Amino acid sequence: MFNAALEQAEQLFTAAAGTGPASRPLLLFYGLSRAGRAVNACAPGVAHDDFPLTGHGIVIADNSMTRTDLGLVTVKDKLSTKGRESFVQVAAALGSRSLPEPARLADLWSTIEEVERWPLASATRPLVHLSWDMPHGQPTGEVLQAIVSGMPRSLADISDPEQREAEVRAWLAQYPALGDYAFLRPGAIPDVGPESWNEREATIGCRLTWTVENRDGAAWEQFRRIAPWNGRHLTDRSRTLHAQLGSDGRQLHPLLSWWAVLFALSMLARYQPDRWTAYINVNTSRDAVAVEYLLDAALKAVPELVLAAIDEVTL
Repeated sequence: MFNAALEQAEQLFTAAAGTGPASRPLLLFYGLSRAGRAVNACAPGVAHDDFPLTGHGIVIADNSMTRTDLGLVTVKDKLSTKGRESFVQVAAALGSRSLPEPARLADLWSTIEEVERWPLASATRPLVHLSWDMPHGQPTGEVLQAIVSGMPRSLADISDPEQREAEVRAWLAQYPALGDYAFLRPGAIPDVGPESWNEREATIGCRLTWTVENRDGAAWEQFRRIAPWNGRHLTDRSRTLHAQLGSDGRQLHPLLSWWAVLFALSMLARYQPDRWTAYINVNTSRDAVAVEYLLDAALKAVPELVLAAIDEVTL
């Protein structure tokens, strides 16, 4: 199963590189679906009868396939009595949340680090970056300190310190994975210089702290609980957080973010080819460039994330 599924995935990804946006989502998604079977087949604790997965385990919900706004298409899990659906089982193997509640494609798109500068037009909640920030001499046994960046520049323009702090807290409430944090210097927000400011993107950052147990490694464990995965381009000390999806504040594994988005695009291309053609028409669609960028990025990003996922479940 492992070898056969990976061979199919490789051939599908290779074929996808030679196609345009009209049909590339089909090949990319089915390549990822095959690779997901390989990930599940080598995951420890998966019984022999459980790894031949059945079905996608994910659907486009609420008849949203006909929405004129691509970002409003909604996706969710689909479970059956057999309980061996691909998306759900691979999520379990990776220790990730799944999508039991409908999620907008614009929000799922915004969970993908590789396309954070190319959101869909209806996106409202961007990725934020969390960077380990432990100054020399700080008591690392009792405190985790990190920089969160990617907040809107307009927050810094609020003159009243108490109101500014309240507005920052309200904005960060969209990211419940941050948990019970405190500001390093209340009232001085933003309190971080050029390392977390992005003039082109008009974003700022601030320092947050968390109280942890007074023992070696506690701060690092807390950092990994907040942001479990570091993606492809990030380091152990620099990770991303996506906004809450539904009522579940946990993070979605990067491979599953790609899975959900490519599934939605492939279903549109397969069953609504006329509408899909309209979505990718650069003369009339405000999302066409973002779609083409994502489909190009997937050719490299998805195979690398598949390899990382195999490492995660086997090492």
